[in-house]
Amino acid sequence: MRVGSGDFTYDYVDGWLKLPPGWSLGWIGSIATDRLGRVFCFNRGTHPMTVLGREGEVIGHWGDAELCYAHGVFLDRHERLWLTDQLAHVVWIYGTDGTLHGRLGYPYVTSESAGLFNQPTNTFVTDDGSIYVSDGYGDTKCHRFDAAGRHELTWGEPGTGPGQFALPHGIWVTQDDRVLVADRENDRVQVFDRDGAYLTEWGDIPLPSDFYVDEERGAVFVTELNRGVAVFDLDGKVITRWAQERQPPDRIGGPHGIWVDDQGAIYVGEVGADSYLHKWVPAR
Repeated sequence: MRVGSGDFTYDYVDGWLKLPPGWSLGWIGSIATDRLGRVFCFNRGTHPMTVLGREGEVIGHWGDAELCYAHGVFLDRHERLWLTDQLAHVVWIYGTDGTLHGRLGYPYVTSESAGLFNQPTNTFVTDDGSIYVSDGYGDTKCHRFDAAGRHELTWGEPGTGPGQFALPHGIWVTQDDRVLVADRENDRVQVFDRDGAYLTEWGDIPLPSDFYVDEERGAVFVTELNRGVAVFDLDGKVITRWAQERQPPDRIGGPHGIWVDDQGAIYVGEVGADSYLHKWVPAR
């Protein structure tokens, strides 16, 4: 199945995911890929970090005992995985080999009880080491930490106005220092500077959930929950959109996490049904 348009036209890789018998990924929080083409799938199944090869085969797993409720994944320039664990109220920092390097927050302690987060959603780490976390389900805030994990800044409150949120669900910092926040239940992306000052917003985006920004191509890939995938330019203008096919058509589900690998392939994980991890490759 071919989707998209122009320079952003893709072919769906049918049957890409190849799970062993009896294996389920559950609902998929998000995914990321490394320089070797490995796909790190943070999921709510029995193996919460499942590692896949480029052809969709399982090549490993880890974190079965430690990881609680998969939500966001970010791979930084040092190839560390930042796993936003919603119901543990922490961001875990792992190597791609499954070695735990640290965390932000206190496991199972919310901000209401002297913790840092209350059901956080996603994390982004800039090249200079600044850490941004969207803290969406229990709180309606975004946070910034320095490279050592020291808290520097918090902004946001419930509402529909500038700088207010109804579930900040995804976060990404562009190379020109704009902070994009997927304000999901307000159907918009809000844009801030790195100090949390409101700049502008992109409206009429149904339930935006997660980002991947390709700076070289000038493209922002966004999952729209219960709808599909949208591609915007860096100023928020729509380039193309496509709907997520559903099998069976009446099942509940929706695109949640997104990543683009070094070959331009798009990976999307769904929530609402088990083991729906999709791959599109650039059309030739």
